[in-house]
Amino acid sequence: MLSLRLFLPDSWTENEERMIKTGVPEEFRQVKTKPSIAIEEIDRIAASGVRFGCVLADAGYGLSAPFRQALSPRGLC
Repeated sequence: MLSLRLFLPDSWTENEERMIKTGVPEEFRQVKTKPSIAIEEIDRIAASGVRFGCVLADAGYGLSAPFRQALSPRGLC
């Protein structure tokens, strides 16, 4: 495992007061899906120079067409 990122459900991102009180950084306060976070992390890791030829993910990511489609242009499918 190379990376971990916090996923915040709608119940958090819709409650600005809660995010401020708990110290969630401003750049993480917008709604993002788990698959979109995963693609961002793949890009971040690749930009740092790490090379890899495949991505392993559970069925939840496999059901996400945008996630699967984002892997193709990156040569990871």
